Amino acid sequence: MNISFRNAKIEDKDFILEANKEINLLSGLNDSTLDNNIDKDLFEDKICKVIIAEINNNAAGFILYFYIYWANRGKGIYLSQAYVKSEYRKQGILKMLLNKLEEREKNCNFITNLVGNENDVMMKSLQKLNFKSSDLITYYKLK
Repeated sequence: MNISFRNAKIEDKDFILEANKEINLLSGLNDSTLDNNIDKDLFEDKICKVIIAEINNNAAGFILYFYIYWANRGKGIYLSQAYVKSEYRKQGILKMLLNKLEEREKNCNFITNLVGNENDVMMKSLQKLNFKSSDLITYYKLK
């Protein structure tokens, strides 16, 4: 398997948006604004980043993340999206993407992620990769 990693380009937009739809279905979500915000947030203002995994020059998966700060741990990464196409799953691509993320972002002290209660696929994947679940309750307010 010839796998490589790179930053997302505008040509990856459709792939990222289709994956977002699949992730939202798995998570029981239906209110994403990524379609409206991806150009500005990812490609113009660069408030988030995407690492693409390619196999033989075809996008196979990606992670979308941004920086956060937690008083108890300092600078960290919020893993907003992680996705691997179904035909490439169970080949260690998510693990490779996370390794690439850690390699690139050495100055970050932790990675965190929220997972929808219905997204068993992601929960199992993160547990296999030694992520720990928290008993913290998440509150949010939309503006």
